[in-house]
Amino acid sequence: MNFPHDHFTMSFGQSRDYGIDYREFEKVARLPEGIPLMAIAGVWGDYSNIRCLFLDEDGNGYCRNISGRGGEYIIRELGLNAKDLAVGQLLTAKA
Repeated sequence: MNFPHDHFTMSFGQSRDYGIDYREFEKVARLPEGIPLMAIAGVWGDYSNIRCLFLDEDGNGYCRNISGRGGEYIIRELGLNAKDLAVGQLLTAKA
């Protein structure tokens, strides 16, 4: 899958320019377990949160809001810092 952007994190304005609207993704408190997900974008909110967007192979979108501390935005079920994700990266959430 090709994307018009090459970096995961972006501002709300940049996401609009790329045609990405995080409000179209289902808001989840936790990513679904055992389902391969593709990282799409991380849209910055205020200075302490990022909305991480993922798609599954059926085209379902998930928005996981991550609050940060000390520059770390850890997605617990992935064990990764959201700032380290790459566009198109395939991931699977653990229990």
